[in-house]
Parts: sequence; C-alpha cells; structure tokens
Amino acid sequence: MLTRTTLCALLTSLAFSVHANETVTVTGSTSASHIVEVLAETYSNEQKDTHIEVQGIGSSAGITAVKQNVADLGMSSRYLKTEEINPDIVTVTIAHDGIALVVHKDNPVANLTKEQVEKIYHGEITNWKEVGGPDLKIAVVSRENASGSRFSFEDFMGLTQQIDGQTVSDINPQVLVVNTNGTVKSLVSRNKHALGYVSLGSVDNSIKALDFEGVSPTLDNLESGKYQISRPFLMLYKERKIKDSAKAFVDYVTSASGQNLIEQRGYVSVLD
Repeated sequence: MLTRTTLCALLTSLAFSVHANETVTVTGSTSASHIVEVLAETYSNEQKDTHIEVQGIGSSAGITAVKQNVADLGMSSRYLKTEEINPDIVTVTIAHDGIALVVHKDNPVANLTKEQVEKIYHGEITNWKEVGGPDLKIAVVSRENASGSRFSFEDFMGLTQQIDGQTVSDINPQVLVVNTNGTVKSLVSRNKHALGYVSLGSVDNSIKALDFEGVSPTLDNLESGKYQISRPFLMLYKERKIKDSAKAFVDYVTSASGQNLIEQRGYVSVLD
C-alpha cells in the first residue's frame, strides 16, 4: 500500500516525465513515411523522452508545412523545384529509392520500355496486347499532383510540358489518380487490367513489379545505376528554428544505425 509521501513523490515524478516528453512532427511524402515511421518507432524506443509523430500527406505538403512552421521536419521524395528553394531551408538526403512499374500478379507482361510507358500514360497505347499482353484495356493509375512519386516519375518519363514557364503534367486526363502508394497497390492487386507505379521499397507479393528497359527493379540494380527510375528521400527543416530533439532525430536517421535500418527495409543508404 502506498503511503501519502510515496504517492506524492510518484505523482511528482510522473508529472515531470510528462513535462519532459517532447513531440517531433514529421510530415510529407507518403513514400518516405513508410521507412521514417520505422525509424521513428526505433528511435522513440531508445529515446523515451521523445515521441516522433509521422504523417504522410505528400511531398509538396511537407515542404509547405516546414516553410509555414507547421511541422518540425518535412519529407520529400523528389528534389525541390526552383520556386521551393529557400536559403533558410536545409535539405538532407536520407535514402535513395526506386519507382517500380507494377501490374496484377497474373499479368504475363514482364517488361516495358520508356517509349511504351510514355505512350501508355499519354493514352496512345490503350490495350495490353499492344505491349505483348492479353487483349484487355489498360487501366492506368497515377498519383495526385502533390506526390513526389508522380513528379519524379513524370519528369523521368518525359510526361510533362511547359506552360507559361511552369512545368505541368502532360498525362492523359482519363488516368485514374489516387492519393497513396497503398491505394495504387490495392487497385493493381485487384485489377488484371491495371498498371501503376509505387515506391520500390513498397513492392510486396501482392503485386508484380515489371522490368524497365530490360532491367529488374532490384536493390542491387538501383545501387549500381542499372535501374534508372530513381529518386531521393529528403528531410527538410528550417535551420534557425529546428529544435534540438528534431535535429537529434535527423542525426539518428543519417547515422550508421539509422542507415542500416534503411538498407534492411529495401532502400539505398546514403552512406554508400
């Protein structure tokens, strides 16, 4: 049974612990959020006084959140656009990832070329039989405009155009647009007609990843540069405003321990 003195001491200790806990908000790329969530959980287990809260809402939103002081750290799965660059914003590359073209597991197509992908997303190729598959209409899936995956994918594939000095998407307006990697995977896994793209680190046995230009989307091929559809995972923060607990998490992510965890999850370490 607790004495009054012991109870008071315990309550004081608990109050101090609650007061000492810090929350670091990390928001942005849904692709990067998958590995950052793992890093956050591991870090919080080691640093009991810091809670890392990760929100996947898109690269553009993550960049904006840091600029507007809404989040401690931002995540982006693309390089910043010229108009987004700010001398007060520090960008740290935490990993490299590939973008995999994915189809239903029963789709016999094994490879697509850059020209074929461009024509599919432009609406010029509309049936799988045109690329060696079955006589089925292609259900083309893409990501929302704020997605870093979409920006990197379209930039690499030449699926953009210049309007009034701005780079804008040039894909077929009939393409189905969804918000997350998970939604792309869900649609593709349930639809034999579908073609989409996801983070290479998100590929699992629910879907089939296609070779691109005859090269398999593997970690080894990504590291060697043979697999060419790649992009960075970035963390961003305001140098003058970042708090110590947030900077400590960034340091952990880029440390040997954090980078080892990144490699274990199928991404390319920046230490290589």
